Amino acid sequence: MAEEKTKAPAFEAGEAIYDATKLGTPRMVILGLQHMFAMFGATVLVPLITGLDVSTTLLFAGLGTLLFHFITKMKVPAFLGSSFAFLGSMGAAFAGASTVALGYLGLILGAAFAGLVYVIIAVVVKFVGVKWINKLMPPVVIGPTVAIIGLSLAGNAVGDLQKSNVEGGNTLIAIICGLVTLITVTLCSTYGKKMTKLIPFIIGILAGYVVATIFTVIGNATGNDALKIINFAPITALWANGVDFGTFVSVPEFTFLTAIKGVKEIDGAYIGTIAAAYIPVAFVVFAEHVADHKNISSIIERDLLEKPGLHRTLLGDGVGSMVGAIFGGCPNTTYGDSVACVAITRNASVVTITTTAIMAI
Repeated sequence: MAEEKTKAPAFEAGEAIYDATKLGTPRMVILGLQHMFAMFGATVLVPLITGLDVSTTLLFAGLGTLLFHFITKMKVPAFLGSSFAFLGSMGAAFAGASTVALGYLGLILGAAFAGLVYVIIAVVVKFVGVKWINKLMPPVVIGPTVAIIGLSLAGNAVGDLQKSNVEGGNTLIAIICGLVTLITVTLCSTYGKKMTKLIPFIIGILAGYVVATIFTVIGNATGNDALKIINFAPITALWANGVDFGTFVSVPEFTFLTAIKGVKEIDGAYIGTIAAAYIPVAFVVFAEHVADHKNISSIIERDLLEKPGLHRTLLGDGVGSMVGAIFGGCPNTTYGDSVACVAITRNASVVTITTTAIMAI
C-alpha cells in the first residue's frame, strides 16, 4: 500500500505557532510575506526621511536580522528594521558635518558608539544577570518610553493615510481605502478562523487595494481625477515595453564607500558631537529593546531575557545596528511592528521571520 502523504497539521485559531515549517512551505512563505508587509513601511520610511538609499536599507535590515537570529540561537521571533529613535542623531551627524562624506562617516561612528553601549551592557548582564534591569527599568519607566517613540510617529501615519498615489487624488477616498484596510485587519484578527486569523494583514491589504482599484477604474472611465487613487502608469509601461533587467543591476549605495572620503576632515569636536547625539539615544533604544523582549516573552510564555539571555539579544541588536549603519546608513533595532505582528497573529515562529529577512534581502 502506498504511503499516505504527510499533511500540514491543522491548528486552532488563537493557538501560538512556534514552527511555521509544520504548516507547509506555501503557508510559511505567505506568513513571511505578511511579516514583511508589517515591517516594510516603517523600515523604508527612515531612509526616505533621511535621504538614504531604500534598497540598501532593506538589504541590510534583512542581513542584520539573520545575524541577530544567529547570535540569539534562533530563539527570538523578532525582525530588525530601521530605528526611528536615531532619526535626530542621524540629523545631527549631517548638521555638524561640512561635507556629505563626513556626514556619512558620522553615521558609522554614531552606530559604533551606540553598539558599544549595547556591548558594555551585554557584558554586564552576562556576569551580573538581569534582575538589576527590572529595578533600573521597571514597567512604569519602560512603558512610557516606548509609548513616546510610537506616539511621536502617529502624525506620519495620519499624514500617509490622506495621500493617494496620483496627483489630484481625493483625500476622502484615500482615507476610505485606509479605513477599509484597518477595519478588515481588525475583524480578521479578532473574529477570523484558522488561516484567516493567521494572515489578517495580507487580507486587509488586499481589501484596501481592491477598494482603491474600484475607485481608480471608475475614475479612469469617467475622467474624474479625484477618484484615481492608484497610479497604474508604471505597470502599463512595463506591460507595453517589457522589463529591461539591466536597469535593476547596480552597485548598492553603501555608506562606507562615501564615508571613507570624509576621514581626512574629521576632528575631535565632530566626534564629540556624534557621541553626544548617539550615546544617550542608545540608552533609550535599550529600554525599547527590553520592552520588546518582555512583550515577546509574555506572548510565547518563555522568558527571553533568561534564555537565550538579554546579553545575546543586546549583542545581536548591537551588531545588527552597526552592520546597518556601515552599509546602509540606518541603525537597526528590534521592531515593535514585528512584535505586534507576532501578538496579533500568534505566529511566533522564528523561521517565519527568517523567511521575511530573506525576502527583504
